Amino acid sequence: MKFRFCGEGDCPDWVLAEIISTLSNLSVSNLEELAELVAKRISGHEFEESKIRALTSSVSNDGKTAVACLHFMLVNAARYSCSEAVFGEEIQQLGLPKDHAAAMCRVLEKHSVSIREKLQTKAFKINELQSVRNVTSQDSTPSDCFTLELKISQELVDGLPQDTTHTLNIERAQLKALLEEMKVARDLMEKYENKEAEEKE
Repeated sequence: MKFRFCGEGDCPDWVLAEIISTLSNLSVSNLEELAELVAKRISGHEFEESKIRALTSSVSNDGKTAVACLHFMLVNAARYSCSEAVFGEEIQQLGLPKDHAAAMCRVLEKHSVSIREKLQTKAFKINELQSVRNVTSQDSTPSDCFTLELKISQELVDGLPQDTTHTLNIERAQLKALLEEMKVARDLMEKYENKEAEEKE
């Protein structure tokens, strides 16, 4: 079955399972408050994990899968400009009770614009790179390499978003070539940005 809020595609099995096993069993008020917190998180705000655990304590140990499910639903409904009426009808078809669906629609209506704006600013960022740190060590790094530590924000791991850290070794010659290519890319981007600004004037 195809769903508008999934971009006219199928709903992932893990989302369907989470709707049935967790979201449907929350109280309407707890679901709405949890969805509010997730919508604000998507828009760039932070939330306390203790609040998530408290709202989902009756159905989940830590609430992470519930948050991931709500994140998927709200982001995709906003991305595909799904109306509240269609969104509500579709999530009811997936097993969410009518009052729960109405609560989700209220949250979507309130936050869809800010979510879309946030998505536009991150349009080319799938897993956002937060930082790169040189952690080269004489003891563990090969002599012809640098060791870099990469911190990734909200990387999808087994379908769930989480902050991750990766360490990699890169040959010195490759790193130098990479830096040169990145400088060329930066100069091209600045060139096009300046051209667009001139055209607008």
